[in-house]
Amino acid sequence: MTPTAIVLAISTSLIASVIYATIGGGYRRWFGQEIKITDPQPESVLAAAEDIGGVIAHPVYGTLKYLSRGHKIWLLVVDESGGNIWPPGFTPVDYRKEQGTWKGYIHVWGWHQITIVAVVAPPTTQDYFNYYQKLGRDFNSKFPPISRIPPECRKHVSVHARVPPVPVKTGS
Repeated sequence: MTPTAIVLAISTSLIASVIYATIGGGYRRWFGQEIKITDPQPESVLAAAEDIGGVIAHPVYGTLKYLSRGHKIWLLVVDESGGNIWPPGFTPVDYRKEQGTWKGYIHVWGWHQITIVAVVAPPTTQDYFNYYQKLGRDFNSKFPPISRIPPECRKHVSVHARVPPVPVKTGS
């Protein structure tokens, strides 16, 4: 084999390796960001509520293989009777990178049917959600709805769910 043939073979091999790595890495980064809600299942009843720092909230579980640096998962709640959207950020979503799983909580304000939206939020959207939360606290928890899912949250998934009936306390 001539020296030119050896150089050509090595160059071709290197170029093929770079192309393969670029395509494979891009695939993993893009499709690994597919966020899923695993519980509740579509049209099912939310899990029993828990007291989370004085707020009665329902747990929501999901998966996400890859979360880009600086991004976070946020849960949004859509009241199906009015179409209003709220980001209940009283507790951050707990993302477990090693397992590719997450858990968050939502508050349902006494509604019967809701849509839960899990979004992968870039830093600018997180700033918007945090500002929204600050304003709500400043105005005695009178949180107006947001008008839409921010367009920067290109990775999102939603599920419709039913709210369990509130247990009625009986007097003795």
